[in-house]
Order: sequence, then structure tokens, then C-alpha cells
Amino acid sequence: MRLPLLLVAAATLTGFLLAAQAPAPSKPDVAEGLKRERERLANYQWRLKTEMKVDGVLRVSRTESVHLGPSGELVKKIVKFDKAMAPSPFPQHDPRARLSAPMTSTEEDSLFEQAQALMQFYARLSPERVEEWAKRAELMPPDPDRASKVRLHGRGLGRPQDDAVLYLDPQTKIASEIEVKTTVDPRIVDIAFLRATFEPLPQVRSDMPAVWVPKKIFLNMNRGKRAVTLEMETTDWRSWTGS
Repeated sequence: MRLPLLLVAAATLTGFLLAAQAPAPSKPDVAEGLKRERERLANYQWRLKTEMKVDGVLRVSRTESVHLGPSGELVKKIVKFDKAMAPSPFPQHDPRARLSAPMTSTEEDSLFEQAQALMQFYARLSPERVEEWAKRAELMPPDPDRASKVRLHGRGLGRPQDDAVLYLDPQTKIASEIEVKTTVDPRIVDIAFLRATFEPLPQVRSDMPAVWVPKKIFLNMNRGKRAVTLEMETTDWRSWTGS
């Protein structure tokens, strides 16, 4: 009667020993992947459509032709630009006038520039900065909604106060999605949320491996009493010859 109990105990002990000896999952080299994909991205150009809504109303729509410059900056050429007419001011005795004045064209332009600047700030983070973040980041259990993705979580990706979650493709270890809770500028005043998704691009040049490219970018930020959302989507990817 004791033999089955002994076998169960031995099997349990063996399981514990094997679990203890199993290597812990290692963090992927995020910085190296970022550097490699940026180098590949320099061989492409694409169309970028940007829409900005303020307080839920579409105010700006812009389509640009884009490629990377020598220093990794985005070089843009406007293809189409639409801007909504400035809202009419409230009548003198309208109760809404006491709550908030209609947005001026100058304020609208400023909000668009601030949103674009925040996007650019995270898009141009150096591989060294990302590497330092990855060293401190924690390897988390898979997200139930993204069960197949490797998940890293940590603070201080771009600014000390921000909170970032990075999802990586399990096969290539390349980022497929990133979410960042941050602030509009270094002052901790107005809050912003940024999400970017990446997809593998079908090969457009036979002499180069497939590259992972930004597909959709979403930014939600509060600026004073204004709620601003910026949505960006890339299309029409093709080879860039530098001309």
C-alpha cells in the first residue's frame, strides 16, 4: 500500500526539481531589434494619414509622403491637407460662453503641433535609451487578449514618470505593439496615452528581408480643458531610392 504513495511523492519531488532547474525565460534584445528595423525602414517610403479630433470633433486631416532622413528623422511632404472651419463664437448671452470659448485657429494649430511633437519624441527614442529601459523592465505573463505575445512592462521609457508595456512577436522578438501612459510634456500636468501597432511588410525588394513597420498610431491627450485624439495610419509602402 505504501509503494503507490512513494511513487507519487517521488514524481512530485522530481517535478519540483525539474521546474527549479528549468531556465527562466530571458528578455529579448529589444534595442538590437529596434536598431535593425530602423536601418531597414530607411529603404522605404510610405503615405501617412493623420486625423486630429478635439472634444470629439474632427478638426484636421492630413496625408503626407514620408521617408526617413539621414539622422532617422521623418521627412514629410504634404499630399493633402483639410482643416475644418473655425467654430462660430457663442452669442453674448449663451450659457456655454461661461464654460469654454470656441477653439481658435491658433489654439488648434498649437494642439496639432504638440500632439505631433509627442509622437515624434517616442518615435525617435534611441536604441540605447530603449536598452536601458529593457534592462529595468519586467518580463510579464502573457496578456489574455494577446496570449501569443511576449510582454515587457516598465517605467521610464521616454520620461521618468511614464509607464510602458511592450508586446513582441514570439518568433522574431520584434515589437508588434506598444502602449505608453505618459505626460504631454516633461511637466507632470496633462496626461497622455499612446498606442502603436506594427506589422510585417510584404517584401517589395527581393534583395531585402521583410521589415516590420508602424501600421497604426493612436494618441489621446488632455490639454487644459481640451480632449485631443490623434490617429495615424500608414499605407502605400514602397522602396525608397533616395531621389
